[in-house]
Parts: sequence; structure tokens; C-alpha cells
Amino acid sequence: MTRHDPHTLPDWQGETYYGQPGLKYPHWDWKVSGYIAVAGTAGAAQALATLGSLQDPDGMGPARRGARLMALTGTVAGAALLIADLKTPQRFHNMLRILRPTSPMSFGSYIFGGFGGASLLSALADLPASAGLRPLRLLGRAGQLVSGVGGAGVATYTAALVSATSNPYWAAAPRALGAQFAGVAVAMGAAALALWERLGGRDTTARRFEKVAAVATLAHLGASAALDERMQETGVHETIRDATPHRRLKVSTWLVAGALPLVGYAVGSAMGGRGRGAAIAGSCAVLAGGMLMRHGLLETGKAAVERPEAGFTLAQPAGRKP
Repeated sequence: MTRHDPHTLPDWQGETYYGQPGLKYPHWDWKVSGYIAVAGTAGAAQALATLGSLQDPDGMGPARRGARLMALTGTVAGAALLIADLKTPQRFHNMLRILRPTSPMSFGSYIFGGFGGASLLSALADLPASAGLRPLRLLGRAGQLVSGVGGAGVATYTAALVSATSNPYWAAAPRALGAQFAGVAVAMGAAALALWERLGGRDTTARRFEKVAAVATLAHLGASAALDERMQETGVHETIRDATPHRRLKVSTWLVAGALPLVGYAVGSAMGGRGRGAAIAGSCAVLAGGMLMRHGLLETGKAAVERPEAGFTLAQPAGRKP
């Protein structure tokens, strides 16, 4: 390499392609990890509130309104983060010019936009009950269902987005990564709704969401274990296990987003009304840990690119891996 480019491999002196490194250094930063966390939380919250409303429409009313607020806020904030990350932000509309089903970024943009629109439409469902407004209320209920389905897509499509790249850490285990993304998103969405209900004094509903968050936390820990196993099978884990971002990711996954929430929820459940503070701390740990996990994943992917042996190891046929 005859020149230094901050978006290429800084130290690699091995095989290149016409003077270029094997993989391009990813430019994604906190804006992308922030989008993944915000969109995942908003999408999962809307999906959970929609499912809850099918069983208990009246009891889930406040949670449904809270999820709608999260969805609309997440749509605005997420769009701002994505546009800010573009190389040419003023051309963001080009992302919606063509629908390409084979591109996670393309269909994800439409899912995200549709989710925001349906969430806004769902507000009509809370109009006063009167004969003249009944058609609008029905339209709002349809919007609620669409936003719930769209929320599930928003919460998980980003796993396909990152695993479809050539980055060895992101591409080594797409199924396990998808399961991890889904588990973390559901945990964060349930934790956000639990906090909303706690702040509103609706502790009974909050405990229901805390149980969902605890189960989702266990699910994402199981998916994380499967992800680690797959990384070891492909040989990628061996090349990046001592990287600082990878170590931080492990702390975020197993401690901040794993052990701490489970302990908080367990203490809160055991102490009943006196354990309200522990349960709130558990929900806060879920949200903080989920954000740290998203950012840690991107940073670990960058560390993998800086170690070309990770990419070469993943690219080797199964029978030729060391």
C-alpha cells in the first residue's frame, strides 16, 4: 500500500487487490448503532402493545399510547440519524426511489417509513366513541395492526442489513445474529413500556412487561451463546477474541444487558411493592445494555476488518479451515 486511507486497513501489508486491502474499513459509527437501538426499541414496543391490545384493549390503552409515542419519536429520531450518516444527506430521498427486495437497506427503508406512517394513523383509534367517528376509529385500529407488524420488521431487519455485508464478524452467523437482534429489541421494547407504566403508576401492567423483558433477555443470551459458538466454528472468534471492542461487547452482552436486568427483575418480583426500584433499575439496564451491545457489535466488526486473517478465515472452504 503506497498511501494511507482512514477507510482502509491501516496496518495490513499482505495480499491486496490492485493495491487495495481485501475489505473496506466500515464508516458506520454511533449514528448507525443509535438508529439500530432506537428503531429496534420503538418497533418492538409497538408490536408488544399491539399484541397486548388484542387481549386487553382497555387495560392496554395507556401502554398503547406510550408505544405510539415511542414509535413516532423513534421514527423521527431514527430518520435523522440515518440521514446524518449518509455521505450526501441532501439526497436521502434516493433511498426510496427504487424498491429492491434483495437489498436489506432498500426494503428496510420502506418498512421503516411504513411503520412511522401506520403508527401516526393508529392515533385515530383513540378518538371519542361516537357514530360519526366510527369509520375513523376503525381506520385507526387497522393502522395499529399494520404498525404492530411493521414494528416487528423494524426491530429485526437491521440484522439482515449488517449480516449481508462482507464483514467477517457480522456475516459469520446471520441466523444467530438475527435471533440476538430480535431478543434484544423485544427486551428493550418491553423495558421501555415497563418504565412508561411505572411512571404512570400502573404497576400491574408494568410487571407484565417486565416479565416479557426478562424472558427476552434470556432469549438474547441464548442467541448470543449460539453466536459465539458459530464464531468459533468459523474461526473468526480466534482472530478477534483479544480485541478491546470485542471484550467490551462481551461485558455489555453478558453483564449490562444480561445479568443486571435479570437480577433487578428477580429482586423486584421477590419483594413485591417494595421492589419497585429494583425493577426500574433492571429496565434501565436493559436499555443501556442494548445500546452498548449495538455499538459494540459495530466496533467489533471494525476490529475484525483491521485483522485481515478474520476475513480470510471466513472465506476459506470448510474443509480447508485450520
